[in-house]
Amino acid sequence: MLTQKCIWMECGFVEYKLCERNYDCENCPFDIAIKKARELNMTEEKKLNSLPSDSNKIITPDHIWILKESDIYTFGLDDFAQMFFDHNCSIAFPEVGSSLYEGRTFLWIIGSFGAIGFRSPIDGNVIWINSEIKKNPQKFFEKNSLDIDLIKVKGEHEIQLNQVYKFNDRHNLHNSDKYLIKEFLLKKFNDSKSTITLPDGGEFRKEILNELSNIDYLKLLRILFNKKNKERSS
Repeated sequence: MLTQKCIWMECGFVEYKLCERNYDCENCPFDIAIKKARELNMTEEKKLNSLPSDSNKIITPDHIWILKESDIYTFGLDDFAQMFFDHNCSIAFPEVGSSLYEGRTFLWIIGSFGAIGFRSPIDGNVIWINSEIKKNPQKFFEKNSLDIDLIKVKGEHEIQLNQVYKFNDRHNLHNSDKYLIKEFLLKKFNDSKSTITLPDGGEFRKEILNELSNIDYLKLLRILFNKKNKERSS
């Protein structure tokens, strides 16, 4: 029987493959496997293309994520900040049309501990707020906050990139703040708590936070989310 080139070789998909089935591709295991692999790759590529590009976001030291599109900035809170609040909290938004000023509070989260404000990273005007979250703040806790747009602002100047973290580097910020938490807890409990961190000495035990008074909890929130502006490498 004359050995022929496989159609996948003829089209350049594989370098070398001879056909011994007289082009009976329908019953060829190699042809079936190649088509399945191509379908899988196309499906995965479609999924990737349909996902939002978080890599374009940046994170401020106060855990506000920012996505810039022309002169429009979308603000949200990152997943680290979300861990410190619960369904009993409410969120106070600025009014659409109001002005924001860099370093001044533009968003409040209110809970049994009191209220913590988040400061705007730029000057600008509010052009949109998440009215669904404003009416029902509990929805903020139903999914990852990195996927929740809170406010859109028309900015009046560029954000200084040496004062923010790239999205893929946010773990550096999170690790730094976990260290601040452990330091705060050790000082508060006078080093008497040997179980502040997990047995491996790494992550702090979040339930320890429940032992703080409302006043101390608010102090900790201010340490994490009301940092003084300091220049840093991006």
